[in-house]
Amino acid sequence: MFEITKTDEVNRLIRITKSDSGISGPDLAKAHMELGKLLGKEINFEPIDTTIVSILRGGIFFATGIYLQTKYKFELYDPKNEEFKRPNTKNIILVDSVINTGKTIKSILTPDMIVACCVINEKAVRLFENQLYTIRVSKNSFLGTSSKKQIGEVGPDTTMRLFNQI
Repeated sequence: MFEITKTDEVNRLIRITKSDSGISGPDLAKAHMELGKLLGKEINFEPIDTTIVSILRGGIFFATGIYLQTKYKFELYDPKNEEFKRPNTKNIILVDSVINTGKTIKSILTPDMIVACCVINEKAVRLFENQLYTIRVSKNSFLGTSSKKQIGEVGPDTTMRLFNQI
């Protein structure tokens, strides 16, 4: 696993992305893109032979940041509405903003792919081992809903926050 070094800038962006920040919409999306750019500097594949696969909807801004930094090919994957079709490149980067259990990604992951995320629950890390690039690992795990605050195991859904729907 690769976890990014926590500089002052990374920590500032992480504070924006946390569920309890109260930040939604474009400001949150920009923070995801900036963190994606920073993580993209750490992923070194040949651009001509690498595809970023953004897992919809939550992964789109983080994946866009990686894309802007790396210039890899870019595709979208909607696990709720389609079957995964592996892009025809040597390197595949599966990107999501939040990995809670890891089930969605694990079901399509092969040994020659990597996973990139903004945050992953510590219990899911073991599923990805040396295939994981992340901004941070979290002990928190909760069911995302349209609530504005986290109460117990229920809290604001990152995707709904990203698209200003809370």
